[in-house]
Amino acid sequence: MNNFWIQNIRTRILYGSIWVVLTSIQILLLRFYISSELFWNYCHFLLIYNTIQAIGILGLGYPVYYYRNIVSIPLFLLFHLLLWILWMSIAWLLGCWISDNLFLNLLPISILIGLLLYVAFMLTYYINFSRNAFEMPKETEQETAETAVSIEKITRISVKKHQEIRFLPVEQIYCIEANGDYVLIHTSDSKYLKDKTMKYWETHLPDDLFVRIHRSFIVNIEMIAKIELYEKESYKVQLKNGVQIKASAAGYKLLRLRM
Repeated sequence: MNNFWIQNIRTRILYGSIWVVLTSIQILLLRFYISSELFWNYCHFLLIYNTIQAIGILGLGYPVYYYRNIVSIPLFLLFHLLLWILWMSIAWLLGCWISDNLFLNLLPISILIGLLLYVAFMLTYYINFSRNAFEMPKETEQETAETAVSIEKITRISVKKHQEIRFLPVEQIYCIEANGDYVLIHTSDSKYLKDKTMKYWETHLPDDLFVRIHRSFIVNIEMIAKIELYEKESYKVQLKNGVQIKASAAGYKLLRLRM
């Protein structure tokens, strides 16, 4: 799964435990600052508010995953500012709607805590993405043996959409992106999750059409719109569908040779 916190039972339990601990700490702090007659009302609000926040931050993991390759710093900051405002606003409005408007006094501290939590969870997402990107590709003994002999190149792949199995010519692939133990096949209008390692796709796709420009990306050179220098020894490749991906220095050199 793309969302780190629901990958397996362990991460789900960890995520739930984090929110239980955070809520407990907030309730303990309220005990010292809120009068006893209002204390239970505030506790009621915190339970609702934090539950909504916990669900919301899981939902935010998906837009962050699909737009994590934003290379413009102003756009990156604007993207996350808008997500944070959306997350905080929905949680607060729903919490107040359910529990009246007695809790506006908590707004300043809620904004501060919400900002810290947002940064912490977003860092977790990006660290997880980076870890997957820099993991060495897993090679099986069979794939290692195949590299020593002539490998038959594939001309089409089978993909599943809803209940249908379709056969996709490789020429229609824009790029292939590493996704843990799987890959995402990008086309003009869809993404398909496939098994096998990046090494498999690198060696089985036609060499005159596909180039591995990064540990996490294999690109169809016919689908490249332009290439720009992103930072020192790093390049930004824009595809014809508008998607932007990174190319390492070694990947860029190989791409120039192929093109």
